[in-house]
Parts: sequence; C-alpha cells; structure tokens
Amino acid sequence: MMLPQSINHSKVIGGLVFGVGTSAALYYNRKKIVQLLYKWRINSLIKLSNMKVHIVTSNEEWECIYSLIAEEAYTIGALGFDCEWVQVQGSRRPVALLQLATASGVCVLVRLSCMNSIPDSLKMLLNDNRVLKLGVACIEDSQYLLMDYGLNVRGCVDLRHLYFRSFNQETPGENEIKQTANNIGLNGLSQKLLGKSLNKDWRIRAGDWEAHELSPKQIKYAAEDALVGIHILIKLLADKVYMDNSAAFMISSSWNAYVQKIIHQYCSDYSDLKFCSSKDPETNSKTIFYKPGTTNKTKMLDETSVTRKTLLYHNCQLLAPDNVPLCTVDPKKARWYVEKDLGTLVSEEPLVVKLNFEPAGRPQTEKGDGQFYLQERHNKCVVCGKDDSYIRKNIVPVEYRKYFPDILKAHQSHDVVLLCLKCHRKSSMQDNFLRNCLAEEFDAPIGTKSDLTHIVDQNLKRIRNAGGTLLKSGSKLPSEKVAELEQLLKDYYQCDTVTSDLIQKASNLEIKIPNENYEPHGLKVYKAYEKIGITKFERRWREYFLSSMNPNFMPEHWSINHNEYKMELKINRLPIDHPDRIIYKIALVGTEGNLDDVNNH
Repeated sequence: MMLPQSINHSKVIGGLVFGVGTSAALYYNRKKIVQLLYKWRINSLIKLSNMKVHIVTSNEEWECIYSLIAEEAYTIGALGFDCEWVQVQGSRRPVALLQLATASGVCVLVRLSCMNSIPDSLKMLLNDNRVLKLGVACIEDSQYLLMDYGLNVRGCVDLRHLYFRSFNQETPGENEIKQTANNIGLNGLSQKLLGKSLNKDWRIRAGDWEAHELSPKQIKYAAEDALVGIHILIKLLADKVYMDNSAAFMISSSWNAYVQKIIHQYCSDYSDLKFCSSKDPETNSKTIFYKPGTTNKTKMLDETSVTRKTLLYHNCQLLAPDNVPLCTVDPKKARWYVEKDLGTLVSEEPLVVKLNFEPAGRPQTEKGDGQFYLQERHNKCVVCGKDDSYIRKNIVPVEYRKYFPDILKAHQSHDVVLLCLKCHRKSSMQDNFLRNCLAEEFDAPIGTKSDLTHIVDQNLKRIRNAGGTLLKSGSKLPSEKVAELEQLLKDYYQCDTVTSDLIQKASNLEIKIPNENYEPHGLKVYKAYEKIGITKFERRWREYFLSSMNPNFMPEHWSINHNEYKMELKINRLPIDHPDRIIYKIALVGTEGNLDDVNNH
C-alpha cells in the first residue's frame, strides 16, 4: 500500500515543481508577454479595420459625416491625410480632393473643387493640432490648402520622419539612409511595414480629380492613400514603442487615452516639420536630413542655424549738429560716421554719435513717418513676444520689393520685423496665399512655363532620347528602329553617317533653352502696381500681415501708410520739372495716376 502513496507524493511534487517553474518562467518573461499582448492589441486596430468611403461634395454632406470621423479622430488623436489635384501643362490647379481616414477605416473624400465654401467644423478639425495628420509630404499638402483655400492645417507629421527614426535599431550607413530617403514614398512605406502594395498607376494619379464624378479606381486610390497613412503609424507603434506593464490590460476608455498619449509622444518631435533629404528644389537651398538618433538635436540645430545669434537692434543714437535726435542706427553705421570725420563720438555706452553736417531731413517734421525711426526697437517676436531667438521678416517679400524705386528701399527698415521661428514659418505659409491671389489677379503665374528662365525644347529632347536609346540599347533594337533613330540624328547634325562619337554627343545634348516669354511673377505684379501706385501694394501687404498674424508687439508708430506723408512733402517741394517727381509719382499714384490727387500738407 506504500507504493500508491509514493506515487501520489511524486505527482504532487511534480505538479508543484511544474507550477513553480511555469510561474518563474512567466515572471521572468513577463515584459515580453505583456509586450506581445500590447502588440496584438495595437495591431488589432489594423486587422479589424474595414474601409468605408464617404464622398463629400457639399457642406450638408460634410456635417452628416463630421461627428463620425471627429469622434474617432479625437479619441486616438490622429488621422490619415492626403490631397489630390490636377496638373495642366506643368501648372498645379487648386487642391481638388482632401482625404481623411480613421484607423477603423472611415475614409472621407472631401471634393473641395465642388464646394462653394469650407465648413467651419472642417476648418477647426484641420487647425486642431490635437489631431495629428499623417501622410507623406503632408506639410507640402497643407501649404497648398493654405494657398488655395486659406486653410490652416496644424499637426502634420510626415511618416518618413517616423520610419527613419526606426533605424535606431538597425543603424545602416548614412549614405544608404539618404538614398532610401530620396526614393521612398507612401507605397514604399506600405510595402515595408504593412506588406501591402498600393495602386500607383500614373493614369489614376494624373487623372481628372475635378471630374463631375470620380471613377471607382480614383475613389479606391484616394481612400487607400489616406487609410494607409494612419495604419503605418499604428504599425510603427506596435513594433517600435515599448509600453507600461499595465497598459495592455486597460479597459477600453483608458486604453484609447493611452494610445492617444503614445501617438503624440512618438510624433511630438516631428509635428509640422518638413521632411528634407537633400536639396530642396523649391527654395534651391540646402536643407537638413534628420539622421537616426539625433532628431531632437538636429531639429535644434536647424532652428539655431536660421535664427539670429546677435541682436538686430542696438538702438545706437544719431544726433543732428544741434543735438536733436535723428534716428537709431546699428553700431557699425554709427562708427562709420566717426571714421569718415562726418560725426563726433558723444558717448560709448550708450553709443551716441553727433553729425558734423546738416541732414537732408528731420524726423520731427515728418510726423509718424519720422517718429518711427526715433524710438528704441525691441529684440523680440512682434507676434508672440518670444525674445530668445528670432529671424528677420520682410513684410513686403523681396521678390517684389527688389523692383521698387530706391526711394522706397534705401534707409527703410519699417517693413523689416522680427519673428520667432514658429511665427516665421506660419507667416511664410500665409504669404503664399496672398501670392496666389496676386498671381490670379494679374495673370502672373508662379512656377509655370512663363515663370521659368529656361524651358525644355521638345525637338532637342527627341534628339537626346534617340542618342540615349542608341547608346544603351542599340544592339538590342530591331534594325528598322535603329534606322529610324539614326535618321533623326542625321537630320539634326546634317551628316550622312552616324558614328559612336555622334551618338555619345547626342545623348549628352543640352535640351533647355532660354525662355523668350520669361517674366518673373514678382516683376509682373510690380508692373501692374507701377501703374496705380507702389504704396498701394505696400499697404496691401502690411494689412495682410496684420490680419493673418495678429501681432501683439508691433513697434510704436508702425503704420500701413508709412512713408506716404514723407513722400508727399518731398514731391511738393520739388520743382515741376525735377526728374525725381516721376519716381515719387510712381510710388504714390502710379504712371496712370494724377498727382493732383495727392493731398498737400
């Protein structure tokens, strides 16, 4: 009878050992288990997704769908985001379609080209940075929406930032990353992270997004582009973000709040930050590539590289011979007067210089126009008041101002203000909207053939293509095709024989020629205002800056009518046949205006 007891004891002991071992294994692997559960729960957002497309062509249709998309957007704090438009002969038309998608698959296609106005709730959603907008090149899309419809889109996150941050684990060579950065797009990210290929047929992408009705292929193409954007973020969260131990077991409401939290933490460094991998073709300037592991530092270096490291306003004082204040200047200018024996040093701290000659004018006689230059200027952002970093902002953009007469440019700092980096970016985007309006008003297109110094000669392009084809694939082509291509070269070079040197020469043929119709956008707009008065143009930009940026710290005596009173004084003092009168006339009333309309003061 002892044998069964021993067997029972063995079973009990074995069970205890197994239980303890299992518990120990679970304990020591608890982080892995919890992380697997977390990944499963995050990935289920993608697996349970069911794409449902809603097409919006009116304010009423938007309001019907708004609550559905807004509820989920604010729950997890993110949306997939994309835009489509039509290209006509290389010119971009206004954005025709705005795509928004939730993680669960609700895809809203807003046909902006069909709508008479933009619903306030849509404006609010786009402007709310609590809801991040995920996509590829979404910063550029947001700029187009601002230019075309005055829509402020905040909280845009380019998915390429997030993808390349994931290289922290793999750490490939920098050249490899840069090469990948130049080539990868939404489809590439989708293939790498979701294992899904998107339909990128150029015939759909370049189709008519302003058509009366979108085709089924267009609808699917547009909806998938937005939906994949939010799903790529979720996949990155599942693979790259490690969570709190308790989060995987949270109830639904707490889980949603937690997902929103980690989304915003994961994306915070990249919100509204343009992705740049090489040379920006639009600005023609070097831009920064964000290397893995240095995101925050690189972003900081980006800001400090463009913001001022020294004070702009030193408020050194310049006095007339009778000690009456004339203006404030920078130290270099003040000392120049002393070095040239044109002035005398009155004091070093503060730096004050008295002129040895009578100045051409005195600010006291020029009312507010002169008083503006007497005051002390403050080194801070005129919009928000930030005073630790700032950039010069030309309220009237240089692309127009460079054509102004010298009397409107020389010794004029009224329209140069300081903005912090954030406000400067916003103001630059706002400027694009007015530029677009001016382009339409005065038939002065931006970025089209008439706005290019050089254009491609299609005949030369055919010759170069023929040379390139013969060079690379001549031995593989049918004899008839070779003869056809060689004949093109013979006709162009006026020869009877096509040699290897001639083929090489043709393949390197320069195909761009000077554009005879070239007229820069800025010059064309300037010429239009030259007829009616340049001061009207200045006034328009000043008013626009005030209305679009709502600055709280503008200098005292800053005015939308600055310099007009001063010029009126000067033109009324000039002899009727003085050559400068025509310049003042252009500035005040334009070539087609009448100087009699200028008030005499």
